[in-house]
Parts: sequence; C-alpha cells; structure tokens
Amino acid sequence: MPPFSKGGIGAVRRVVNQRLGPERTFRAGEVIVPVGLRNNDTIREKLQSSFIYGGIDYRIMTISDKDGNELFSTDSLPAEERSSARIALRPCGWKTQRQLWQLKGMTTDWPVEVEAGLLSSFSLTRFNVGSALPRLISAFQRDFFTYTLALAIAFTPIPIALLARNVVSFYAIPSASMEPTLMRGDVLLVEKLPRAFERSKRGDIVLFEAPQSLIDIVVNSGSKIPSGSLFVKRIVGLPEDKDIVINEENDVLIDNHPVVGPDRSLCTDDPLKLITRMINDGSGKYIKSLGKNEVYVLGDCKAVSVDSRVFGSLDKDKIVGKPMARVWPLDRWKLLGPF
Repeated sequence: MPPFSKGGIGAVRRVVNQRLGPERTFRAGEVIVPVGLRNNDTIREKLQSSFIYGGIDYRIMTISDKDGNELFSTDSLPAEERSSARIALRPCGWKTQRQLWQLKGMTTDWPVEVEAGLLSSFSLTRFNVGSALPRLISAFQRDFFTYTLALAIAFTPIPIALLARNVVSFYAIPSASMEPTLMRGDVLLVEKLPRAFERSKRGDIVLFEAPQSLIDIVVNSGSKIPSGSLFVKRIVGLPEDKDIVINEENDVLIDNHPVVGPDRSLCTDDPLKLITRMINDGSGKYIKSLGKNEVYVLGDCKAVSVDSRVFGSLDKDKIVGKPMARVWPLDRWKLLGPF
C-alpha cells in the first residue's frame, strides 16, 4: 500500500489529486463546486435549468440510484450505473440560497435533483485547489461591491486605512428601532467627520455615542454597552425647543406640534409593552426646554425604540456621524439624500 494513503493525510491527498471524469464518485454530505461549465454549453444549460451554477458550493443532501434507493456513495454502484444516480443538492449558506432563489427566478424549493453524470466531469470538492478560482469569480459576480471593497481595504496602506476608518465606517443596524426606514441587518456607510451636528438638521438620521443616562439604564438592567458602540436615531428636537411632551399614544409633541419624521406606528408592536414601561419611568416625558447643546432623538419604530423618550435629551457633542448610503442589501441600495 502506498505511504500516506490512509487517515487524514490520505484524505487530503485524494482531494488534492481529484480528477474530473466518468470515474468521479460522490458521497452524501460532500460539498462540491461545479467548474468548467463555460466549456460545455449543453451541460451548463441543463444544470442552470436546475439552478446549479459554476463556482458555487453545493452540499450533497442525498443520493439515490435509478430505482430511488438511497445510497451513501455512488461508489457502491456498478460503473455503468453511476451516471444515472440522482444527487440532491442545496447551496451552502442562506445568503447564497436566497440570491439564487430571488435573482435567478427560482420557483421551486431546495434541494434540487440532478443526474450524477451531469456533474462527474464538471465538479470538484471545495477543498480542491482547482475550485478556488471559480469560487472567487462567482463571489465577485454575486456580490461585486462587497468583495471589491474588501479587497481595496486589504491592499490599502495601513496609515491610509487607519485614517479612512476614522472618517468613514460601516454600521449594521442591530435592532428594529428604526423600522421600516432601516431594517435589521441593513448596512450603512457612515461619514464621521468632525462637527457632525453642524451638518445636521431637524429630521436627519444621526449616529451617536450613548449618553450617561442610557448607560445607567442599561447597567441597572444587568447588562452593559460594549465599548465603541454607536446608536442610530432621528433628530426631532433642536437646541432651545420648548414644551416637549409625550401623549397617551407615546407620540412626541414639541410646542403642541407633532414631530418630524415618518409614521412611527408602522412597525411590529411589542406585546409586552416594555417601552411603555420605560417611558413612564424615563427622563423624556416632559422637557420644558432643551439646552443650547441638547437635542431630542427618536427611533422610527415607537413600539420598540429606546430613545429620548426614555433617556431624555442628548448632548449634541455625542453625535459622531451621519449615514451617507445604505449599501446592503443591494436591492435596497440608497445613496445620500434623506432617509
């Protein structure tokens, strides 16, 4: 028996030395990557009709023979029957599944079944070095902006990268407090130039550091705010605004006028009414007048947003940035302008 043919080393050798062709076998649980489909239009069209695309990782969920009997590996079949085995595939990762489903117009559910013969000459395991370039090309095609930006940052000289980090950064929306304007998981490109408040007006969305009153609320609840955390809300009250009150519907009035912004009742309600309890004990129920350095901020979802209704006014010096664009998800891309 050849040296290093068993165990982990042997498995690695078999993966690295894997070759395409009719002798290629498959096993349940294996992750495969279709490659070389550009060289065969017929195979490519057949696979794409089942939403199997080159350069994407697919996990083999099940394998069955031509009679529907489930198999662990096509290696257990006679050589002449391997090409007719049915392989059920599912893309690896929910993000890839959703992209293929939505962008490619898929109308069925995963997994999808294809004949092993369509893949035997056009698929490598994902650990084979031959799959690296097709996977990279596919990733760029599906998510060009994200990968291009990542590469640009990776190859940027360190001093410039550090400077850029202090001027612009990405911020992922962690909660539902700004829905439906900003959804949980949205990613913003944020500018953090000095004097962010001076570039803001009533109704603008801003990012800010937690005021001490908010820190105290979080600490008293038995938790803590991670260092460097930012919060995102909309400015509705400006310095020296007067008579800020909250009515029975938890809406805010300033000088007896409704505040700016969207309808704040469009998001999902909180059945436990936790925000209502916090507002009743909060510092923002009534403010006679905002100071010269104070603003009043609200989330766009009044049912779940911990905002000035709870922690009171916000020092304008705590405002550190403004969103320049929503960069993710791509179908909700929005550049500049008011949100």
